[in-house]
This record gives sequence, structure tokens and C-alpha cells, in this order.
Amino acid sequence: MTIYTSSKGLAKRKQLIEAVFGMPLEIFRSNKCLAGDDVFVGWGLKANTENVRKQASLAKAPFWALEDGFIGYTGHPSKSGIAVSIIKDVAGMYYDASQESDLENLIKARSYNGSTERAKPLIGAIIRNGVTKYNCYDSLALPPAIAQRLDAIKGKKILLIDQVAGDLSVQGALASDADFLTMLEAAKRDNPEATLILRAHPDTRLGKKKGILARQNLDNVMVISEACHPHALLGAVDEVYTVSSQMGFEALLLNKPVHCFGMPFYAGWGLTNDTKQCKRRNIKVSLEQLVSAALIDYPRYFNPISGKPCEVEEIVALIGTQLQRDAMSLSMQLQPRPKYSTIYLVGFSFWKRAFIKTFFKHHADKLKFVSRPVTQLNDGEQNAVWGNKYPELNCCIRIEDGFIRSSGLGSNLCRPSSLAIDFNGIYFNSTRPSDLEHSLNSYPFEAAHALRGEKLIELLNATGVSKYNVGSHEDFLPPQGKRKILLVVGQVEGDASLLTGSPRIQSNEQLLCSVREKNPDAFIIYKPHPDVVAGNRGGDISSECRNHCVDQEVSKLTLNKLFPHIDELHTMTSLSGFEALIRGVKVVTWGQPFYSGWGLTEDHCQPQRRERSISLAELVYATLVIYPRYIDWPTGLFSSPELAIAGLAEQGSTAINRDSFWQRIKTKCIYLWHTFN
Repeated sequence: MTIYTSSKGLAKRKQLIEAVFGMPLEIFRSNKCLAGDDVFVGWGLKANTENVRKQASLAKAPFWALEDGFIGYTGHPSKSGIAVSIIKDVAGMYYDASQESDLENLIKARSYNGSTERAKPLIGAIIRNGVTKYNCYDSLALPPAIAQRLDAIKGKKILLIDQVAGDLSVQGALASDADFLTMLEAAKRDNPEATLILRAHPDTRLGKKKGILARQNLDNVMVISEACHPHALLGAVDEVYTVSSQMGFEALLLNKPVHCFGMPFYAGWGLTNDTKQCKRRNIKVSLEQLVSAALIDYPRYFNPISGKPCEVEEIVALIGTQLQRDAMSLSMQLQPRPKYSTIYLVGFSFWKRAFIKTFFKHHADKLKFVSRPVTQLNDGEQNAVWGNKYPELNCCIRIEDGFIRSSGLGSNLCRPSSLAIDFNGIYFNSTRPSDLEHSLNSYPFEAAHALRGEKLIELLNATGVSKYNVGSHEDFLPPQGKRKILLVVGQVEGDASLLTGSPRIQSNEQLLCSVREKNPDAFIIYKPHPDVVAGNRGGDISSECRNHCVDQEVSKLTLNKLFPHIDELHTMTSLSGFEALIRGVKVVTWGQPFYSGWGLTEDHCQPQRRERSISLAELVYATLVIYPRYIDWPTGLFSSPELAIAGLAEQGSTAINRDSFWQRIKTKCIYLWHTFN
């Protein structure tokens, strides 16, 4: 089976089309020999599809009309937005009310016997995450200037929705330009005391297209042409007047009265006030039935990060992640962090500058790299530093690698897949509270959060993904005998995580001696830190310590190969303790890592501020979902821990080495450019 098209535009969507339909896509050549199950596709009802329709007819092959889904892109298509859905219609097309369409038939089917269990939570998620067709908005709130204009209005506010002149969705809705003027007059007549607000179509601002009503010299109508989120604008008005805009559908989701002066796909079902009729639409449906047909049954969805087909809920969550300023506000359903006018990024190396701005793009209007902290900050300004640099700064943003980081070491210049951006402290510094500690102390965990945490544990165990994902995957041969087997994990000495997170023991040698003293008969395996083994950082132990405290040293094997064979893992503050908990290994801490003090570990240095016991699933949820921010570098999209784990699991050792090499080349080029300019 092959999908054929004559459209180069559709050919650009090859990955999406092939993924959602499970068939290869090719440009049709006249000398092509067709198979009996091949199909032809074209874009909507445009005139340029006539040729491919004729080809399909001559070949006696099916023709599919394709179009964007109602949740279409991660941004505006003219501004590098990525398509996340596509519609296939065999009978017609949803915006053409002159004939039946697959969507119309799906709505009827839903009205009789279709389940709508997914619709209500889906509507809630769409509203909560601000999901629309072109998801190109930085904020779910109205811009201050627009909000101020609307707040100044006394009385009823009526929203008129303009559309692009000549668009097929107007003609297909059995309407014309004259219906827009009829709509305007009806809005004035029905609401004589109200303020009329015209929302210009975003394509007229971002491209060369012209609006229908926007071309008129309208009296006593407030025109909003600035970029603003459709839901924010809909939420600020009382009623909505439209001809056939998708915003009318979104207004229904927001429980707004909608008046239609054309016949869009959502009209004629008893949900809108209609001036036109469609005899085929002779039944009433519920909003849930309409949503089930239009958003669940009709479109095919594609996750650009995984490169795989998916369900609408996954796309809603993905788009919601792009629109939030930080993962914590999305996951915890809290108010977003305040957006700063300027954040000063202090003392960042050239290679970190190449990726740090992407993580911070929602946090400030301006990002400036500076060599030292700015001491005289104005309102709306803040310093941001890496890790525990400038410890004298009591109030600043601190940044560190996330817990699912990359396919390689940071010291080898591998870009991180995630970062922790902390507005109070940083997770490894136990001398003061961090955002993560606050979440673990006070977040109201629910069953759904624990369930997601459990699924993340299962995913990590199934894939074997860890922080750096380096090391040999050879099997470990455990020692023979009945001695207890302990794994002691080394760290980089002098690292801030030891200086601020381990009050008593701060060297690998001290740790090994303490573990041997407590366990004189145990078989101790020592695994030094990968950066120490690579020669990038300090932390080696003396030969005397090695002879007295270490029974076996392993440097190349991954932790996942060791976990099944050990009885306990001992660490100061290493993230390996967190990974061991996930793999069901007993963990003994000698410092105060973020995962200690919650009733999950045996602690030799109990943190005093950690006030409650939590489950492992809750720890994982807070640590991997609430706290970090994830980025998928091939697409540039903010991601999720599940997608980050799956992506790293699919990368083999070749990908690890190649990424590390090319990233080093890029970093050297950046360094040389800054040196000579």
C-alpha cells in the first residue's frame, strides 16, 4: 500500500503522514504501476487537487482529502510551528457544508451510540493548557494593554470574529462576505447597549492575507489585532458572533453563547444559535459528543518528539508544556512563575550559552550574559547562576543539570536534555530549602500523581536510562560466597553537591573508610565517578585506601549492570542513590541528598527540614515531573520525562559518541568566534 500525491507541500509532511497512516508517501509519476490498495491524497478542497483527483479516478483508486486538525501546530506554521495532526476525509471535508463529510457522519454516529467518557476530561485539559489551533502564544493571559482596554468597558461585551477574505471555510459554510456584514448588524441590533469587539484573524498579522471585516471602516467597534491567546479573549467577553471560525468551536468549549452566520462543522446540532440550516443535521448532540467526534475520532495525531502516532491527550499535554513558563506550574497547577523583564545569566561558559537561552525563553523578556552578578537590580530583574556559584547571593535563580540529562557527560560538552531551574535554592544544597524540597514537603499528592510516578519507575527499569547513560553494558560477574555485597559510589571531590550537601564526609576516601568500618566483613565494590575516570575532574583515592577498603573496583560497567547483584548502595550525595531506589536497591546515605530524609533511605546524617514520609512513586513524580524542564533538541520543543527517557533509550552508543563529537566541534567554533570578535 502506498499513498500518492502530486503536492510538494504534502511531501514535506512525509514523516507525519507515513506515521499516522502506516503507509509510505510518494510523489506520483505518470508511468508508475499502481497496486490495488494504493490511494491518492490532496490538500482539502483546493483547486490544485483536481489533477490528483483525476489521477485517482483514472486509476480507480480511493482519494483522501487531507487537512490540518483542529489542534494543528505547536506554533504558527508561518513561524516554524510543527504540525501535530492531520485530517483524512473520504466523503468530503469538514468545512464544506454543501455535502456530507466524514466528520458529519461521525457526529451522527456519536449521537446514537458513541462513548463520550474521554470528552469531559479532554475539554478540561484543553482549557487548562490553553490548547488552540495555532499554539503560538507565550501566555494564557491577555496582554496588559488589551486587558486594560477590556477592563475599562462597562456592560456587556460582544466578540465578533473576522476571517480571511477568500478562505474556503467561508464559502464552504454556505456564506459570503455579505454574511459578515449581516453578522455585524445583528450584533448591533441584538445588543444595543453592548460594546462590540472585533478580533482580527492572526494570519492577517503574520502574513499577507486580508480580513473581511477588517477592510471595512467600522464605527463604534473595538478592533483587537494584537497577538493574544484566543481563550483569554473568549473568557473576557459575554457572547461570540462568528460566520465559520474555529474560535466559535473553542467558545463552546468555554461555555460561551455562540451565534453562527454560516454553517461550520459545529453548527446545526443544537449547540449554537444559527441563521442558516443544513437539512442533513437534523438531530441534537451534546458538547461531549461533538468533541468526541471532532477531536478524538476525526483527526490523526503525531508526536513530533517521538516521531510516532499518538492520542489527542498526549498532544494536549505536549502543547501545554510549550505554553507554561516552567514545568512546576504546569504539573502542580499553580500560578506560573513571574516573568522577569531581564534575567542576567552570570558567568556562563560559551558552550552553556548555546543552550541555556532555550530553557529560559519563557522566564524573561530579555536574557543578558554577564561576567559578574548585577548588584543593583531594578524591579523585574534577577540574576541566574549555575549551581552553587556565588553562594553569597541569597536571592537568585540557580540552575543545574536535570536527573535525566543526556547521552554523555557534561564535561564532554553534551547538551542536557533537562535542567532544574530553582527560584529558592538548588536541590543538592541541603543548607537551605529548594523548590524540590518544598514540593516534597508540601505538595498534595493524589492517586494520579503516584500512578504516573509508578509508570515512570517501570519505564526507567525497562529502558535502563540513567543520568549520563555512559559505560559498558557488559554483564557483571558477582563474587562467590555469602558476604554482603555493598556498592560504594564515588563523586567528584570539591563539587558543590558535597560541599553543601554532605556536612560530615566530603571525600571518596572518607566514605570508603566509613563504610568499611561499619561493615568489616562485607564485599565492597567501588565505582568512581565517570568524570574522574575520564580525567576531567578530581577524586581519586590512595592505594592504601584501595587495598584496605575496596574488594573490587569497577569503572566501565553501568550501574544498571551492578544493581541486581548488590545488597546495598552507599553514597554521600550521588544521584546513583536515587537510581538505586528506583531499581529496588537499599540505599544508605552519608550526606543529605535530595532523596534522603523521606523514609526511603537509611541515613547517617538526617536532614532536619524534611518533615514527612512519602512513597517512592511520589518522590519520582516530584523529582522528574514537577522539578525539571525538558527539551527535545531535534525539534526544539519542551518535552516530558517520559519522552526524554524514551528518546535516550532509542539512542545507541553510536549516537552518544557522534553527539559528543559534534557538540565539541560546535563549542570550539563558538569559543574561537568569541575570542576573535
